[in-house]
Amino acid sequence: MRSIGRFTAWATTLATAVGATIVIAGSPASADAGGYWAWQCDPGRACLHLSGGRAAPGGPYWNVNGCGPHQIGDYYDFAIARGNHFIVTYIDDRWDRVDAWTSRDLDPANLATNVWVFC
Repeated sequence: MRSIGRFTAWATTLATAVGATIVIAGSPASADAGGYWAWQCDPGRACLHLSGGRAAPGGPYWNVNGCGPHQIGDYYDFAIARGNHFIVTYIDDRWDRVDAWTSRDLDPANLATNVWVFC
C-alpha cells in the first residue's frame, strides 16, 4: 500500500498532467458534422459545454444534430438534454446518461469520444 505522502504526490502529478492536457489542447477539437457550436443550448438539442472555460469561435456549447451516434473528441464539464435523452461515452469506456429535459455535470478531466442521442 502506498504511503499517504507518495499517494498525494502521485495524485498531484496526475491532476497536473490532465490540466496541462486541457490547456495544451487550447482550441476545441473538431467534432463530426452532426452538430454546431453556439453560445447556448438550443431547443430540441443534446448539448455539451466545453470544460476549462474554453469556447469555440461559435461558443462553448456543442449542439448535437439528430439521433444516433456522433463522434466527438474533447473535454466537457456539463450537459443539457433539451429533448431526448443521450449518453456521453469517455475514452476509458465509462459513460454518463443525461435524461430528457434535464442537465448534469460531466467528467471534465475525461476525454469524451461519443454522444448517442436516443430518439
